[in-house]
Amino acid sequence: MVRGVWAAIAVVAVTVAGDALAGPADLAPHRAIYSMGLASTKSGSGIAAASGTMSYQFEDACDGWLVENRIAVTYAYTEGGQALSATDFITWESKDGLHYRFRMRNTRDGQVTEEVEGQADLKGKGLGGTARFSRPEPMTLALPKGTLFPTEHTLRLLDVAQGGGRSFWRVVFDGSGLDGPYEVNALIGPQSQALPVKPVSTLLGSPHWPMRLAFFPVSSPEEVPNFEMSLAYHPNGVAQEIVQTFKNFSLKGRLDSLETLPRRGC
Repeated sequence: MVRGVWAAIAVVAVTVAGDALAGPADLAPHRAIYSMGLASTKSGSGIAAASGTMSYQFEDACDGWLVENRIAVTYAYTEGGQALSATDFITWESKDGLHYRFRMRNTRDGQVTEEVEGQADLKGKGLGGTARFSRPEPMTLALPKGTLFPTEHTLRLLDVAQGGGRSFWRVVFDGSGLDGPYEVNALIGPQSQALPVKPVSTLLGSPHWPMRLAFFPVSSPEEVPNFEMSLAYHPNGVAQEIVQTFKNFSLKGRLDSLETLPRRGC
């Protein structure tokens, strides 16, 4: 789902034994709507309040996985005034994890502030590849050996959790900006019983893992993550709770509605 990270998390690669214990995850096509609100701020952030919604739609498109993610949040500032910030992010990823297309648009009060579009390809499992951007301008970016695309990363992450692993580190490219791939470090907590469910859904009937993800730009030497996210992840890939942590503030997402989407007949 949305990119995320935590500060001061040690980067620990998962062991081969942990991978060997894992079984294949089965991701459920679904549409989830979250209410977003301000969870915390740091001194000097300038943000007094925040509220909005996030929608996340995950579909089986036969030849790949289709993800549509939209977040729209209105920020109120300590010095007065407010602004509506929105991001639309659409991706397609082949089921072999080797091909990826992406399109992202940011707006502020309806005015486009950033657009990113392109495609990326890997030479094979565990190999590097190339990302080619068509927006904001044509450019090519080399992807290092071992790079994963987002859905392949989610599958691997859940497999490690199923096998009892407690950490997972990989390089991930999601196309959400021109920064290039990120080193993503995940810490996985012990599986917990299902959280109190609202809305009621069979998609949330299984125990979940509390996880913390930290994203470090490969191109930057900084030891502090660029972005963080914590979530309650179910084995089917549904996230029940989400906290997105930026450098000066954090947002919390509460699940408002959840819908199972049909698997397409291919």
